[in-house]
Amino acid sequence: MHAPPARPGPIDLDALPSMPAAAVRIVGLCDDPDVELSGLAAAVALDPALSAKILRIANSAAYSRGHDVTSIDRAMMLMGIKVVKLTALGFVVTSTLSDHVGSGDDVTSGVWRQCLIRAVACRELAHQCGDRSAPEAFLTGLFDGMGQLLAMVTRPGEYGALLREDPFPGAERERECLGATTSEIVQAALRCWGMPDLYARVLENADGDALEFDQSEVGRLSAILVLARHATHLVLGHAMLDGTVGVAEAMLGLADDAVDTIAVDLGTHVDALADTMGVHLGESLDFAGLLAHARDQMVRTSMQLVEETMQQHHVIADLEHEREELRRDARTDRLTNLANRAAFDEVLAGVVDDRMNGRTLTGGLGIAMIDIDHFKKFNDTYGHRVGDTVLSAVGAALSNATRANETIARYGGEEFVLVIPIVDSPDALHAAAERIRQTIEAVRIEADGLALNVTVSVGAIAATSVLSPQAGPTLVEAADRLLYQAKDGGRNTVRTDFVG
Repeated sequence: MHAPPARPGPIDLDALPSMPAAAVRIVGLCDDPDVELSGLAAAVALDPALSAKILRIANSAAYSRGHDVTSIDRAMMLMGIKVVKLTALGFVVTSTLSDHVGSGDDVTSGVWRQCLIRAVACRELAHQCGDRSAPEAFLTGLFDGMGQLLAMVTRPGEYGALLREDPFPGAERERECLGATTSEIVQAALRCWGMPDLYARVLENADGDALEFDQSEVGRLSAILVLARHATHLVLGHAMLDGTVGVAEAMLGLADDAVDTIAVDLGTHVDALADTMGVHLGESLDFAGLLAHARDQMVRTSMQLVEETMQQHHVIADLEHEREELRRDARTDRLTNLANRAAFDEVLAGVVDDRMNGRTLTGGLGIAMIDIDHFKKFNDTYGHRVGDTVLSAVGAALSNATRANETIARYGGEEFVLVIPIVDSPDALHAAAERIRQTIEAVRIEADGLALNVTVSVGAIAATSVLSPQAGPTLVEAADRLLYQAKDGGRNTVRTDFVG
């Protein structure tokens, strides 16, 4: 036998791209809440490419006031030190990965597109819910998308082949290919690079099995990231049904169409961001068309799930019905449709337990044994088919004569047994036995053109004191003895006893 293929080992952190000196300096400053403008400007100026990108953003429509911004100091005054810090962090990481991954082929361009879509979606969702952490949200989405880029750096052959097969492979397939998920890889990389711990914590929280959102910074950013991942799937035509999406929208106070609202304009934002970062994404996509197609897919999938769920409910209901029928069959005598001996034993054990545990506090517990008189004559004279008709007719009559709190069962052969949970007095017990005798005496049975009369003998006993589980079988034996006294007394009669 061939051994199964070895599971790949964990990603080697030494294989991850290292940060340039300027980037290390910027990361350190970004972790310092008291960093001054001049110190950050000096660090940014060490990287000419980063300086050019910061100036380009400062001169964009979002910040420019009609005057060209030509210095880093001026750009920082316009953009704000927090925005510059986080923008610098994002550009440093993406430029480092660009040097190792590139963006030429379709697979790599697709990964970059996912990364930028997620970053922009996070930023736009943060704006929509009035969150002040839009820069942190942008960086959260950017870092989350970089997991696939890091996988392309460390395992380009294996992971590239997986992405050609499925651009959204999921955690299980990523672990099979990489030994870890891309989210776990980027979390390790962020900590290895000394990035603020906030981002790794957000990614970890968003991946949780029992995802819970709260109003902390980590909780809100996690909810935004979940929605941004959903938006990325939607606009790239890979719609999926995720129960956490509604939870995230509710917690952030967003409308049900929040993702749709930002998704329509994502294409313009993503193309502009790719241009600023110098990332080649290939042909522009019709995001609105892709979104409409994805929504259509989701509707069809939802309808299919509803249909499958209804079918499952029907199957479960059918199985429950069959199970109940089997249970009923196991407790029912087929000939008379009365409870059988097993059901009687269960009922009797239950009423005895009620008395022993104080759930029944009044009267006595009564048992009546009933036997068809001269039943053997019916079989010998008219045959077993007529005998069965007699048993069935007696069973129906006994069922009609049984009150709501009583249980009638076929005990065996031509014998029946009645459980009376509460008997108030000796007279009440005798009246119950007479009710049974008179009911059967009044029955006229027609079988094979014959009109037959049937009588029964009844032995009944009630006890006010029930002290052990053996009280039930003891009462049955006592009722059986009284039954034979009734038979010896001439049949079609009753014998009763009421004991303490």
